[in-house]
Amino acid sequence: MGFIVFGLICFIGSLIACLLVREPSNVNQRSINTSKNKVGFKEFIMNIFPSWEKGRNYYLTLIGKMFLGIGNFLIGSYLLYILEDFFHQGTRDASSSIQLINMIMFIFALVLGLFAGPISDKFRLVKLPVAFSAVFVGLGALSIIILQNEIGLILYAVFAGFGMGLWNSLDNSLNLIVLPDKQRVAFFLGVYNLANSLPQAIAPILAAILIPISGYPAVFIGAFVFAALGGITILFVKSVR
Repeated sequence: MGFIVFGLICFIGSLIACLLVREPSNVNQRSINTSKNKVGFKEFIMNIFPSWEKGRNYYLTLIGKMFLGIGNFLIGSYLLYILEDFFHQGTRDASSSIQLINMIMFIFALVLGLFAGPISDKFRLVKLPVAFSAVFVGLGALSIIILQNEIGLILYAVFAGFGMGLWNSLDNSLNLIVLPDKQRVAFFLGVYNLANSLPQAIAPILAAILIPISGYPAVFIGAFVFAALGGITILFVKSVR
């Protein structure tokens, strides 16, 4: 039933989005790429993906998103096993803990989604809040390994919820600023969104490698390292205040 409800919500939400956006027709719009000359594979790739010199800031935000996503999903994708195997909770207690953690993270995402954008616009600050949001995700991971109790889990939910809520509120704003080609917004945002899905595949693989070697503490340390690297990478973006 959960999957059915999820599918219906996505279907209805997509229809509502199309009705609200009211995108104008592009029937009479000329294609941006009007060149009819044949080019080689290398030139073809260079036309699609700009060089590092031209797209440096865009690539840095892309890498930063990847690092933060891996740090977040290292814990998020293994949360049930962390509760059962590391905190030795039963199925019922683990279920209650997951509900509490998700509720805290949801509240932060909701509040920051309403207020982070207007505050960022008022003070014209985007890069620093996005970079520091990754630091909060890392602090959430550290709180688990340092305290190793229920308080550590709550602190994780608070820090990670604040960090991911802040990131999700502002990272697209940052990405729009650093686009290397304003005429291909959809393409570059599509590539950027791969940084949302790839970490979900990479993080469980890394966790599966780390846990047999050093146990769950290695996962928490790895989450902190990747999240911190994501924030540091964002700080190297030069074209944004």
